[in-house]
Amino acid sequence: MSRYAVIGASSGTGLALVRHLESQQLAVRAISRHPPQKSEFIEPYAADITDAKAISAALDGQFDAVFFTVDIHGLFNSRESIRAVMYQGCVNAIQACESAATKFGSAPKFILLSVIGANQPSWVWHLLNAAKRGMQKNILDREQALQNSSLPYIICRAPKLSDTAASQTAIAATPPQHKLDMAMGIARIDLARTLLLAAGHAPGHSSWDVYADAAGPVPNWLRTA
Repeated sequence: MSRYAVIGASSGTGLALVRHLESQQLAVRAISRHPPQKSEFIEPYAADITDAKAISAALDGQFDAVFFTVDIHGLFNSRESIRAVMYQGCVNAIQACESAATKFGSAPKFILLSVIGANQPSWVWHLLNAAKRGMQKNILDREQALQNSSLPYIICRAPKLSDTAASQTAIAATPPQHKLDMAMGIARIDLARTLLLAAGHAPGHSSWDVYADAAGPVPNWLRTA
């Protein structure tokens, strides 16, 4: 039976992913400081991503895939506190998965939710970096940390997110190439479905821009929907 872990499971895309996994009758360990309630398929696990020992314990098991969906929800926090969550928190999760792989003999796929255009300047990044200090650098640094790890990984870069119902527009995916702007977007439920498809079918050690676009390219791994 497939088993998954979602880090950042209490809100936003992480919670949408937990609910989607539950709807597919897939077992998920929902990791957060305030995880969602237990159900037949949801195993809540309370842990703080900035606590390396707590995250190591949370990921001490065998998982098909681990999803890192953590974001900063407050504005104008200190640069240090933002980096502790966005970058070091991801590094803690990566190292925990590597330790589990050594212990159990197999490594989970690590699916990192990232942001479109992280390596390109844009006016949107200017605003985000002002509100969430160092955000762009943290995004790039954690992508690099994952790429330098021993884990099989998939990086999904998303644009502006919405809490609307699933879109009637097809989801497209390309290698990273787009700038971050306010024109591109994707509904969280569509992104959740895309993350699960990526875990199951996208090539290992790959990175993607994922977004809603009826005319956009649809790679084979996304056609399995």
